[in-house]
Amino acid sequence: MSIRRRTRNLNKTRKHIIDKWIVQYYDAVLGMALRLTGNRDDAEDCAQDVFVRAWRKFDSFRGDSHPMAWLKTITYNICYNHLNRNKSKAWNEMDENQHYDIPVPEDQKRGFDPSLLKLLSPGEKAVLLARIYDGLSFREVAECLNTTENSAKVSYHNAIKKLRKAMS
Repeated sequence: MSIRRRTRNLNKTRKHIIDKWIVQYYDAVLGMALRLTGNRDDAEDCAQDVFVRAWRKFDSFRGDSHPMAWLKTITYNICYNHLNRNKSKAWNEMDENQHYDIPVPEDQKRGFDPSLLKLLSPGEKAVLLARIYDGLSFREVAECLNTTENSAKVSYHNAIKKLRKAMS
């Protein structure tokens, strides 16, 4: 079999798998992106970027974990980078009421007002959401966000401190 034919077959397989993931996981990726970015337009852009990056980096997916775990990591990184790149737009020009439209699954509600998330830096917000909504350990959060475990702990502590102050 020629290299060209083999490459074409691999691309067909990759396309089939990514298409299947889009159908299965798009809503979950979009929900995470909504919680992280705070508005639908940015979340939709980020969700699209997640699957584009999954396509491009497909060869790095080892398959020893669930595909959604890999997509979560990509989602956190894309949203975190988006928020850092667009910090002034995301935090200063955002419609305050958009936070109330963020869908949070019933089993994940914690009696918390999502509008308070605007008080956090993008890193603090990403760590907090990964810990609370996704139940990740500090080690897993650090791996997702390409940081150290200690940095994840500090960001989490700072986020909790800010939220407690705002709620008192």
